[in-house]
Amino acid sequence: MRILQLHNEHASQGGATELMHHEARVLTDGGHGVEQYLVPSAEEAQLSAVRAGAKAVWNREASREVTRRIKAFRPDVVHVHTPFPLMSPAVFRAARAAGVPAVTTLHSYRYSCVVGTCVRDGAICEDCVGSRTKLAGVRHACYHDSRPATAALTLSLGLHRAMGTFDHCVSRYLTLTEFSRQLLIRDGYPAEKIQVKANSVPDPGYRAVTSDGPRTVLFAGRLVDVKGVRTLLDAWAQVPAGLRLVIAGDGDLRPLVEERAASDSSIEFVGWVSQDKVVELMGAAEVVVVPSQWYEGAPLVILRSLGVGTPVLVSDLENLSAEVLADRVGWAFRTGDAAALAAELDRLRQDPGLAEGLRSAARASYDARYSPVLDLGRLEEVYQLVAGSD
Repeated sequence: MRILQLHNEHASQGGATELMHHEARVLTDGGHGVEQYLVPSAEEAQLSAVRAGAKAVWNREASREVTRRIKAFRPDVVHVHTPFPLMSPAVFRAARAAGVPAVTTLHSYRYSCVVGTCVRDGAICEDCVGSRTKLAGVRHACYHDSRPATAALTLSLGLHRAMGTFDHCVSRYLTLTEFSRQLLIRDGYPAEKIQVKANSVPDPGYRAVTSDGPRTVLFAGRLVDVKGVRTLLDAWAQVPAGLRLVIAGDGDLRPLVEERAASDSSIEFVGWVSQDKVVELMGAAEVVVVPSQWYEGAPLVILRSLGVGTPVLVSDLENLSAEVLADRVGWAFRTGDAAALAAELDRLRQDPGLAEGLRSAARASYDARYSPVLDLGRLEEVYQLVAGSD
């Protein structure tokens, strides 16, 4: 098959961009043809707020380019990874007009929340879920603390909902978890078009035995509030000596992490490191901790950790913990509760064999859910289904 991938890049390259390129490799290795059309971030395009807002509602240039590429490449399916903010949902209408079915992956919650996280002022917020107008977001200036910018994205969602773009021009919505699927249904999207398709990551290689060095807990990710970094640091201060915390990443909270590491010899901050180094750190860790405080959908750090055979300790938000607990490859603690996290870490400290006993199960979970071979089959199934019905 031939697949045209569309994506709006963002100033900070995140999981959506990485996953799109990964799926392109998976599909190409599987014998399919892939072409990509990427729209740069607003920052890279150096657009004024007014121009960026107009494009968020209806990007005529992107629509024309999608039409041109469909004529030249003749894809069987258009796969839109993220049309927000600048590409705009108008690209779905371009694909429909050209007679090509479109699917989209929900890497975040942008179809329901203009900032994509369902977080406001550091707490979960669903004020806009179930609302077609989503005026709460404008009232709170959720997008970049700007009411005009928030209004533009809100208008984009509202206009395309009213015009039927999301009902009639999208053949399948692919969510990463069942929780995400249910949230989209609660927001009024057609349930029959929403399907769970888990991500995959390249096989990082199973590490059957941990390192002979210090007993290590690893955090790898962006150093921002919604990732639960403060909760982790506060919890660590309550854990008796016996474990080492390694923190890999960068972000707004880097000064706080550096301050804690300077005053606590059991914390090692390694900064932003390569993916190969992250995998190496995962293989040497007893557990990888994922204390996120937003509805993060199957973060890649969990998939990679399971791939190397390292169990995970996660927040008890459903879409983070459901499969971890179902597969018995880790533990969950009350989201945002430093004392609850400290208690789980202390349990690990007191029982050196606790995590080691889950390593084979962790790898089995990766093989059963997150391998590229499985992902290729899932993508082919979706594409064949929509290509055959449209």
